[in-house]
Amino acid sequence: MSLKSKSSKAWGSRLEVTSLARSLEELYVRKFPVAASGGSVLSLGKARAEYERARSRLAAFRVECESQWGQAVTAVELSRFRHGELFASNKVITLKRLARTPAEVTEGFLTASGSVDGYRIEPRELFWQRFRPAGKALGHVLVISPPFGRTGRDYYESAQRFNELGYDVLLMDHQWAGHSEGREGHLDSGFGVARDVAAVAEFAHRIVEREYFNLDGSGVTLLGKNLGASAGVLGALTLNDLGRLRLDGRPMPRGLNAVLVSPWLGAGKSWQNGVRKLASRIPLVNQLAVPGESPGVILDSPRDLRSRFRAMERAMPDITRLANLITQGQRSEGRIYVIHSRTHPYIDPVRSAWLVSRYAERGTLRMVDHRFLESRDSKSLNRFVLEGIESFGQTLP
Repeated sequence: MSLKSKSSKAWGSRLEVTSLARSLEELYVRKFPVAASGGSVLSLGKARAEYERARSRLAAFRVECESQWGQAVTAVELSRFRHGELFASNKVITLKRLARTPAEVTEGFLTASGSVDGYRIEPRELFWQRFRPAGKALGHVLVISPPFGRTGRDYYESAQRFNELGYDVLLMDHQWAGHSEGREGHLDSGFGVARDVAAVAEFAHRIVEREYFNLDGSGVTLLGKNLGASAGVLGALTLNDLGRLRLDGRPMPRGLNAVLVSPWLGAGKSWQNGVRKLASRIPLVNQLAVPGESPGVILDSPRDLRSRFRAMERAMPDITRLANLITQGQRSEGRIYVIHSRTHPYIDPVRSAWLVSRYAERGTLRMVDHRFLESRDSKSLNRFVLEGIESFGQTLP
């Protein structure tokens, strides 16, 4: 691979590249002290020189690691990614940090195509990443549906933890962020999100049939957070099991279980949420600091807030339709385990309690401290999620 300068399209912004280079510096210091060509990325004064040096260091490290592995970091053409060189470098650093190889963490694209209630939803190319079990495989695939604005890359640590316990993990990018087809910060509809989760669930089921057919207890469980839990996972489960969602080709399996983390079924009525919505309309505010229960503050730009509220508005009609179906007793066939906080400032916990009540003995509500749901440290949240999986009868080793 040539080390000459790549286009900004392949590498992304200056901030993204230099931040990733800093992660590489930390990796060198902590685990992989290899020879470097003179000084730190951060020692160069001019921004352009810093950017060029960062790209060179990242590219060189990738070449070195691919030589050690005897294979490329990804089998996907880099031109298919929004910033292919940046993705490849980030994956190299992640694999080295987690002591994994490209054969254990793979990725690709699948086409999500189908309809809801007979109405076609525009087909979409979805990006997925698969983390294979690090030890003895349980034969169970966990599909993770991220919240609005997040991607599968935000769940690498969780995937690693689940792998250590024997689970196979599929991470997906939704249309609103990452490498899946769509506009950043936007969504087409709530049912569009549900259709996409259904397509990934069907893909996960194919993995189980192909690789784990001889293992007892093999199967698929869906995990989702916020909008990825409500419009995504709950929508896919409900519409599929009622026969309202139809994929082109093989169907999503029926009766899957799911763990839902703070499913967005309606906005909370806290003063913080009101302030955020008001600030989203103020064009001259660069960042908004809203005190939360966790230490520090939550920073949101008005642009990000506008995207978030706009997405919720686009999803709400379909989420309302889902709620009406569930109210009428038309729910999915599997079990749900809902993790929420009674003091969540932005997502209404009353709606989660209502949802679990409609599932009766097939629903469980786990109330936790809000700090565990929003913390960047995923260990506590992973523990609650694993409790939910255990409750379905999938025993941990």
